[in-house]
Amino acid sequence: MKMFATQALTVALFSFIWAPAIADPCAFSSDRSANFTGTIKRVVISAEAGNLKVLGNRGGGVNATGRACASSEGALARITLESRRELDTVYLTVTIGGAMSDLFSFNRYATLDLEVTVPNSAQVNITDTSGDIELRDVGSSAVVDQSGDLLVTNIKGDLEISDEAGDTRVVSVGGNVRLKDGSGNIEIEDIRGDVRIAQDTSGDISMVKVGGTADVVEDGAGNIVIREITNNVIVGKDGSGDINVSEVGSDFIVSTDSTGSILHDHVRGSVHIPAKP
Repeated sequence: MKMFATQALTVALFSFIWAPAIADPCAFSSDRSANFTGTIKRVVISAEAGNLKVLGNRGGGVNATGRACASSEGALARITLESRRELDTVYLTVTIGGAMSDLFSFNRYATLDLEVTVPNSAQVNITDTSGDIELRDVGSSAVVDQSGDLLVTNIKGDLEISDEAGDTRVVSVGGNVRLKDGSGNIEIEDIRGDVRIAQDTSGDISMVKVGGTADVVEDGAGNIVIREITNNVIVGKDGSGDINVSEVGSDFIVSTDSTGSILHDHVRGSVHIPAKP
């Protein structure tokens, strides 16, 4: 009975401590914003904890609006959105580092959700530590992301992504796609140029409708499904998981494969796959 009483007291105490956070997930909040007019050709964004949305529009200028959220007034005051312009380039930098000293105490948090509209022809460079990212209707782009899901749609030029953790979905890119991924599923669809996945540690890969060559240089674990490819399909080194390829305009090549089946259908060129023991 004494043990059960102790456990009940622990659960009750835990529930009491967490109750404010559950009731009010944002105890203190305030807005952050930045605005630039005129001709802007490049936007560089450095974000930290929080979700990020970057949208292209037909107008000129850059408009950034965000909501800072923190567990204390002191932490909220240290969340900043710094902005500056150099010629035709705009720099937006989210800083939460000053509030991080509060985060090592129990039930502390600090985030800034940010939405940025940019000219739809602008080149966009994003560096993000945590939180989901949505990027759409812009020019050539590069994204470096540590954690969180990533959705990229309607990019007018080339796209380069380096992602450590989280699912990645890419739809409609006018140029080439280069991607390096740690963990999480990858979905790629409707690419005008080539797709090259330099490395994928874990998670499934799906590629549909690629106007050039689909190249998976190294895959650790997860299934690979590739179809409707205009040129070649190349899988360099595959660890574990099945490979399923169909509707390929040229050759299908797998250099090395550890485990899993390899299936192919409607390949117009030659097929080179390793023999199974």
